[in-house]
Amino acid sequence: MKQIERYIFWRMASLTFWSLTAATLLVMTTQVLIRIDVLTTTGQAFGAFMMLAATIIPSMVSIVAPFALLIGVSQVLAGMNADSELVVVEAAGAKPVTVLKPILTLSVLLSVLVLLISNFVEPWSNRKLYDVLAQAQSDLFSVAVRSGTFMRLEEGLYVQVNEKLPGGALSGIFLSDTRTEGTEAIYYAKSGIIRPSGETDMLLLLDGELQQRDLSNDQISIVTFSSYALDMAAFVPAGQTAARRPKEQSTAYLLNPSPDDFYFQKANFVIKEELVQRFSTWMYPLAFGLIAFTFLGKARSNRHEQFQNGAALAGIALGARGFGFYSVEKAGLVPVMEVLSYLVPALLIVVFGALAITGRTLSVPKAWVRFNDRLFDAVSDRLARLNGARKGGQSA
Repeated sequence: MKQIERYIFWRMASLTFWSLTAATLLVMTTQVLIRIDVLTTTGQAFGAFMMLAATIIPSMVSIVAPFALLIGVSQVLAGMNADSELVVVEAAGAKPVTVLKPILTLSVLLSVLVLLISNFVEPWSNRKLYDVLAQAQSDLFSVAVRSGTFMRLEEGLYVQVNEKLPGGALSGIFLSDTRTEGTEAIYYAKSGIIRPSGETDMLLLLDGELQQRDLSNDQISIVTFSSYALDMAAFVPAGQTAARRPKEQSTAYLLNPSPDDFYFQKANFVIKEELVQRFSTWMYPLAFGLIAFTFLGKARSNRHEQFQNGAALAGIALGARGFGFYSVEKAGLVPVMEVLSYLVPALLIVVFGALAITGRTLSVPKAWVRFNDRLFDAVSDRLARLNGARKGGQSA
């Protein structure tokens, strides 16, 4: 890079880093608070809280990274325009690629980072996260015994235990599971015990029954069992392999899951949603960087116009990312949404990339800028008159 390109790159990289750090910590705090009730109820040590916070960070980085880049790039470009640095760069005969190159470099680096985190770091951190929660859920059974009331393990999963028997066994276990869409499962066992099995704990239910209700047709099936094992990590039936959720599995496993996998058999759409999320999220940092350059990469003399370009940029970015969240959530059930999950960010990259490479920039229409300027001036004058009249009345 040339000196001016390095200057722009490091300014953007610094602001993007601090924006990413602040946003990640904020979102991470909210996620920790959602799960903190389980840890506090079961009396987990401070180390469990720190482990919970650390394992949430990778998934938060994947979500907030595009917005952090958008903030870093747009703020630096707006600052350079306000300080007339963009004017000097253009007056010196520099081509638009001089500003585009550091933006493109930073966007590509962040996209690669998100791709690596989504496919390698995040599955590992999710496994650690649910190991922490599984341990807390194991301890929650003793709390449920003492309280004698229903305890919420997570959204849609409740447990109630009557009493604790000698040897660590439990008596009168009741589990209600409505987490899988369209299905309701109720477990009841006269007794049970928690036993370690490999990397997780197993809840062995003895002498009970399982009631499954299909909400689509309201049919109920009842299975009586002498023993039934549930994986404490996710509270799904234990099979030949560990009952890991799709978000905890490696990408290679999700592309070729085991036939015995619970989600492969019962909720294959969840696996598809996870794959779409991992292979589509990485495109948004690159798309946001190109959009920011297209709207703010050229010197503007009208500051209101610059502000309105920033508003248009934010509207396009938020709309695209909001649709991305929605399409990924529906991708497993609606094939069209699966296609749109990839198509929307790809189109943004192609369209705004072509505009950036050809040196073209977008701006809100001049007529719209003049209209907003007149509207802003009219509102300002009206407020000034009202303020003056109020002060005159008070002095009188």
